[in-house]
Amino acid sequence: MSRVRRDAAILVLVAILLGVAAYFAFPLSKTNLGLDLQGGLSVILEAKDATDEQMDQAVDIIQNRVNKLGVAEPEIQRQGTTKISVQLPGIDNPEEALEIIGKTAVLEFYDVRDFGEPYPSLADALAAAGVTSEEELPEGTRIVHWSQEAGNSSDQWFVVTAPPVLDGSMLKGAQASFDQYNRPKVDMQFNDEGAQIFSEVTKRMAETAQITGQDQLLAIVLDNNVESAPRVLEQIEGGDAEITGDFTTTETKNLALVLQTGALPVNLEPVSQNTVGATLGKSALNQALLAGGIGMLLIMVFMIAYYRLLGVVADIALIIYAVLFIGILNGIGVTMTLPGIAGMILTFGMAVDANVLIFARMRDEVAAGKTVGAATSAGFRKAFRAVFDCNMTTIITAVILFWAASGAVKGFALTLGIGVALSMFTAVLVSRSMLSLLSGWKPFRNLKLLGLHVPRGKVLPADEGGRL
Repeated sequence: MSRVRRDAAILVLVAILLGVAAYFAFPLSKTNLGLDLQGGLSVILEAKDATDEQMDQAVDIIQNRVNKLGVAEPEIQRQGTTKISVQLPGIDNPEEALEIIGKTAVLEFYDVRDFGEPYPSLADALAAAGVTSEEELPEGTRIVHWSQEAGNSSDQWFVVTAPPVLDGSMLKGAQASFDQYNRPKVDMQFNDEGAQIFSEVTKRMAETAQITGQDQLLAIVLDNNVESAPRVLEQIEGGDAEITGDFTTTETKNLALVLQTGALPVNLEPVSQNTVGATLGKSALNQALLAGGIGMLLIMVFMIAYYRLLGVVADIALIIYAVLFIGILNGIGVTMTLPGIAGMILTFGMAVDANVLIFARMRDEVAAGKTVGAATSAGFRKAFRAVFDCNMTTIITAVILFWAASGAVKGFALTLGIGVALSMFTAVLVSRSMLSLLSGWKPFRNLKLLGLHVPRGKVLPADEGGRL
């Protein structure tokens, strides 16, 4: 295959790739945006005295809860041994989301008779237990709060040492619904083991109520707070139960979501929290796009002003590079952040670096007396080693950054690495193929129009045929 046919085939392939990339790249609204560009919640949760197994389980549970919230492109990962980083872009209500993902959700069922003596305050209950804080309570002992809002006569605290008759580990499902009076509630279904225990417990309590004539209350306790305490009038079979109370529709929906995903194995507390509003994120995106547009425009103007027609070729290659770059990022589903856009803008300048090196070498070859075609061929050949070495060092740095860093720095490293690798393709292969096909056009044999300045008085040989 002749050089001309080969270069034509390369440009046809580039055109096909450009069409595919344009499909993914445009409109730009297809691009996944990080929370710094569209708003959202960034929080680091920390656990105390947690094992690796517990932390891995907590990550899985939080991931399930976030997926049920419908957050697009969340990022949830461990940091160190006891921390979990949660990035939720585009979340509408960050405070509510944080409450849901960090809720311990320990669900337990108690016979109210096992509560023991009530205390009017938490301090009194702690004093009765012989401790000054709940963290000091011995294993198997807990403080349960039963509020007036949950149907009690007054706010009361109990020192509970009896084990629950049933717990949330036996749940099979939970859904938000409404009772016969159209009040929000949560329906629950137990697995086979839970259904059997629930049947036995309600049967015993119903028989006790018939014998004593006193109401038997089954307290439903979530995270040491009584949510409701319905009377047990008869044996309940089938493994179905419900939580009623003074709930809103949103509260029952969130509670059902938490119960569906299971209880967190450890208590997680937010140690760092950052909320970015949608308006601020949009402003940051517009500023980043403006900076990128201005930067690309200045690069293109400089290349044309200094290298003239060669600069036009470099600019066309740069435009091809930009479309391919955005198409690749969208195609593989990269979430774009401000550092990622910074890496992208940086690669625009680096994308023409190779052309600058090649064109400078071409100018040297012309000054040495070579034809434009020969100078072009020699310029690409001799500059390639320098172009390759410079770009490979940057790619290696990007790989190390991506491997060692996390979060925003990883996004910067990814866009930088992809951009630099792609720039070698467009600057060397695409630019050379275009120059090869254009070399037969008279303006591309004019040294002045090409920007290949030669010292005054230098005699140049004619360009034989004008082919590269």
